[in-house]
Amino acid sequence: TRPKARTLTVSGAWEAYSPGAELEKRSWPTDCGRAAHLVQHLGQRRCATLTQRDVDNYRVARLAEKTRRGGKPSVGTLNREVAFLKRLMSYAVKCGDLDRNPLQGVGLLEEDNTRDVVVSEAQFQQLIAAATPAFVSLLTAAYDTGMRRSEITRLQWRQVDLKAGVIRLQAEDTKTHAARDVFLTARAKAALEGLARSTSGFVFVNPKTNKPWTDIRKQFRKACKDAKLPGIWFHDLRRSFVTNARRRGVAESVVMKMSGHRTREVFARYNIIDDSDLRSAVAMMEVASAAERGESTVSVAQDARHRSRRPGA
Repeated sequence: TRPKARTLTVSGAWEAYSPGAELEKRSWPTDCGRAAHLVQHLGQRRCATLTQRDVDNYRVARLAEKTRRGGKPSVGTLNREVAFLKRLMSYAVKCGDLDRNPLQGVGLLEEDNTRDVVVSEAQFQQLIAAATPAFVSLLTAAYDTGMRRSEITRLQWRQVDLKAGVIRLQAEDTKTHAARDVFLTARAKAALEGLARSTSGFVFVNPKTNKPWTDIRKQFRKACKDAKLPGIWFHDLRRSFVTNARRRGVAESVVMKMSGHRTREVFARYNIIDDSDLRSAVAMMEVASAAERGESTVSVAQDARHRSRRPGA
C-alpha cells in the first residue's frame, strides 16, 4: 500500500482533482457545487476506507437538507454527487494516490427523471411579456432553437452568422462534443439582430455587468412568477422545442439533428407524446383510409380534426 493511500482524505482528493477540472469551463461550476457537499459531509474521511455505508449515510444527511428551492435534493442530484465522488476516487487511482477505487461497486439510486412539461406558444408569449427586455432575446433563442443552457449563455458573436441565419457550434462548444449548425427562426434571428454588441464578445450579457450571465435561474424564476406560470424550468424550453417541432411535422431524425441529441433513448425523454398526439394520429389514419376507399376526404378530415381537438375525445 502506498503511504499516501493510507492518509488521503476526500477533501485532499478534491484538492488534487480541482486544478485539472478547472480547465473544463463547462463543468467547473457544477463540480465545485458537488464537491462542496461532499467535503462538508465526508471531507475528513480517508478515501481508502470509504464503504457503501458512508455513501448511504451521505444520502440520508443530504436528504435532510434543503435546496435553494426549499425542497429536498432530488434522487438525480444525489446520484450526480455520488458519481462525482466515485470519479474523484478513480482520478486518485490514476494518479497513484490510491491503490483502488473503494466505491467501484457502489451503485446509483433508481430515478424517475421523466418530465413532461411542454411550454405552449401561448405560454411562451406570457413568459416573454413578463421578462425583462434584456432577458427576452435569450428566452427566444432557447425556445426557438432548443439549444442547451450552457450553449446559450456561452454563445459568442463569432459563432453567429446573421446573414445566413445560423449559429455554428464547434465540438468544444457542445455537451456531446459534436459540432452542429443551429438554424434560426425569423423570430430568433430578429431577437439577435436587436442586440447591441458587447465588448466581451458574448451575445447574451447581463446589462448590469456587461458580462455573460453567470446564473439565469433568478431571472427565469421571476419571469415565470410574474407570468403566473409556476412549475416551469428553463430546461423545459429545450423539451418544448423538441416536442413542438415534432408535432408541427418535422421528422424525428431532423429534430434530433437540430437539438443535438445523439441517441434516440435520450431524445425520447424530450419528445413528449400525449393524448392529443394519439388523437391526431387516428385522424390522419382515417383520412388516409377514406382516400384509399375512394371516398371524399374533406368531411372525414373535418370530423376527425374536430374530434381530435375535443379534450374529452
